[in-house]
Amino acid sequence: MLIILVHWMIKNGYENEKAFKNMWQSMKIDPNSGLYREILTKPVEAEDSKFNTFNITSPSYSTFINVGIWKDLSSFDAAVGKYIQAPEKRCPLNSNKEMLAVYREKFEFKIRERIILEKIQDRMGGSELPEADLLE
Repeated sequence: MLIILVHWMIKNGYENEKAFKNMWQSMKIDPNSGLYREILTKPVEAEDSKFNTFNITSPSYSTFINVGIWKDLSSFDAAVGKYIQAPEKRCPLNSNKEMLAVYREKFEFKIRERIILEKIQDRMGGSELPEADLLE
């Protein structure tokens, strides 16, 4: 089991957030793809500062974190790889040296970041996860 976090940095504004959420919902995942659960989240600032010690936000953009729980990396790549933009060679301004660049959606402030987290141990709580909003 792997957990894959995707950090989305969306340009500020209602229309950009709406376009992002619509795109995220349209990214269909096959029910037999190896996905256990995927949750789109947004940081919330709590009144008590003890809950605000992980700084991933900025006034320059709206932050969303997609938390995906997958069987393995090959399952994730087979199901989601088609949505990951491939890099292509581009010359930055004032340079003749080609570098890999990635196009992004118009609503993105910066290209999304991903990280794979390996399960070390897990703990069962006394509560079940609520039913998912999007059932596929």
